Amino acid sequence: MVGTRNLVDAAKAAGVRRIVAQSISWAYEPGDGPATEDTPLDRHGAPDRLATVRGIESLETAVAELPEWVVLRYGTLYGPGTWYERGALVAEQAQAGTLPATADVSSFVHVDDAASAAVAALDWPAGAVNVCDDEPAPGHEWVPVFCAAVGAPAPARVDAARTGWARGADNTRARTELGWVPSRSSWRDGFTRA
Repeated sequence: MVGTRNLVDAAKAAGVRRIVAQSISWAYEPGDGPATEDTPLDRHGAPDRLATVRGIESLETAVAELPEWVVLRYGTLYGPGTWYERGALVAEQAQAGTLPATADVSSFVHVDDAASAAVAALDWPAGAVNVCDDEPAPGHEWVPVFCAAVGAPAPARVDAARTGWARGADNTRARTELGWVPSRSSWRDGFTRA
């Protein structure tokens, strides 16, 4: 929070008009179906979640002080240099059999697509934008595919959701209003060619 505040203050002092900030797409309040940018942030979650949401809210409020601002609400990043590449944290959890396939819904975005959105956002109108692929999915669907992609055993299935708030995000605004299209439209093929 302090870093963003200092960056925004410095930008304002230097006469900078535009800022593009990275945020996350899993801070929305619980609900059915993928969240749009108009869905409120989850201001009523458990204390550990609320700390994250307040940090996101602080970041997004600060950058909105500039005349031209874009907040990129990224899905879970995967690909080279992330926790989801072979040998990294989540792949190690899959190998160890500690990555369960739950009912929690996630949205993903490949790092290359996240970068392309950041460049495109230099010309986007002010506002928040969900930057994720086209297929929010429960862990029941994506975890087995991920495990197979990293050579891990099939995961244990947990019928319930673990968090109660994971719902995925809708990228319709990015696609239809802004013309951003992910090169990996689904984690299904993205995991295998990450």
